[in-house]
Amino acid sequence: MNNNNFTLIESINEYYKLKNKYETKYYEKYVQPIVTSNLSKREKRVAYSKLPKPECVNCKKNVGTIWEVKVNDDDQMKTYKAKCGDLEHPCPLDIHIIYTITSPLYDLITNEYRDVEKTKLDIIKTKNNALFFNKNVQNEFNDLLETLKMETSALGYYVESNIVRNYNPEKHKLLKQTIQIFGKEYLLPFKQMVKEYEETNNVVIMNNAVSFYVNEMIPKIKEIQSLKYEVNVVEFDELENVYKLIQLESLLERNEFYFTIDNEAVVKFVTGVKDDQSSEDTGLVVRKKRKTEKVRPDDGTKKKRNKTVKKPAGTIVIDDDLYEGP
Repeated sequence: MNNNNFTLIESINEYYKLKNKYETKYYEKYVQPIVTSNLSKREKRVAYSKLPKPECVNCKKNVGTIWEVKVNDDDQMKTYKAKCGDLEHPCPLDIHIIYTITSPLYDLITNEYRDVEKTKLDIIKTKNNALFFNKNVQNEFNDLLETLKMETSALGYYVESNIVRNYNPEKHKLLKQTIQIFGKEYLLPFKQMVKEYEETNNVVIMNNAVSFYVNEMIPKIKEIQSLKYEVNVVEFDELENVYKLIQLESLLERNEFYFTIDNEAVVKFVTGVKDDQSSEDTGLVVRKKRKTEKVRPDDGTKKKRNKTVKKPAGTIVIDDDLYEGP
């Protein structure tokens, strides 16, 4: 028995890896040869009808795998399930993951803003009906005011969440202070040592400068880099055959709003086969009833969505511009 403890995100990634492997293998082995063949449409339809069932991604029997992804709008949760296609004698494959639904913060802010503007317009129309047509609109007016209050509150919350996550003024202030400190306490002394070496040609001074650069300046540069970019990686582009530097000020996850994280869990994640079953995979991974606590990139406040109220969505170059001192 081989036990691997995946995190919630790792479990979902593994789920889709298995699903992609299942679909890609079958397509390349059976479907693609028919698609690329010179057969007529009728002959292709006949060939499709004779195709065998896909292999179960786990036990490799030609029984298929049952994949299921469901969204529950009531509790804002999504479930991922996978089981062996053999209903009478299934293999141990049993995956069940519960994950919260997310929405892009930008979409939430945009939609909420539109709702606020629409409600304002409805209030104006209601006032006009009372002034010019002597209609009794007191109840309708009160309802609209209450709706406007809830919508503006939700809009404010989403905007504030976006600022804290992606445009945190405290973080930008700290970044600016760190850059200024780097310029005064690191860059200027380093330039002074290099200047002294050029004037005296003293190797000891240059050795001290190099040591200062490696032991003091580089860690500070990395600190500045981490404050400025949360994503700072190099990836290989196979299509263009080049390495690309990817730098993002914030994680993509910070742009997603999580309505609730209380019920998230990897209920089961079982793969592998029993001893009496033949399979390419002889491991058995078992996971049961384990809640995964997720730390979201915000202020830590958990919000649940209300059904009636829209409310919780390598070369280093030293640039002189880093120092803005005298």
